Amino acid sequence: MFGEKAPVWQFLNRFGGPADPFEPVEGTRVIETYPVLVMIALGWMLPDSRPKGRLPKYNPERRPPFSISDWQHVCKRVLDEVNERGLAGLASWLHGISESHHPSKSDQDELDACICLLVALYMIECRKCLVVGSRKWGYMVVPYGEDLYWELCARCRKTGREPTEWVRSIELASRQN
Repeated sequence: MFGEKAPVWQFLNRFGGPADPFEPVEGTRVIETYPVLVMIALGWMLPDSRPKGRLPKYNPERRPPFSISDWQHVCKRVLDEVNERGLAGLASWLHGISESHHPSKSDQDELDACICLLVALYMIECRKCLVVGSRKWGYMVVPYGEDLYWELCARCRKTGREPTEWVRSIELASRQN
């Protein structure tokens, strides 16, 4: 998966190579994201004894700690975002899987794909996002979350990295027609 000869580079090169989120995008590009960071950025944490709450336990292959109420929580949050954009077909599918009492790992993978789609939507809607990492070493793009930003900066400092080089905000300029 990693290194110069990893198969991911051939895949990315078929789509024009890895995108640089700080450069204008022409054509199809692949941008990496991570559903867990998206959930943290968007404040989808659940109440817990920890000050910031806890992440939902929604992977049906992990029983325990899988929780059907956590599954429904994530589905509902994604459904709210999809409904906000009027994506009726996707909303219908999300509604259906949210009511499943026995979701599969495949359902979870598809739900994660919807979470990743939200990042693309945030970007094309010119909403503020975070770029975490570097183009040389790899990066992810997630919606901007103030708490996430400061937590990532603190983690950079703990590991001897300069936060301004590893955690940056970005907003695509709106396009004029």
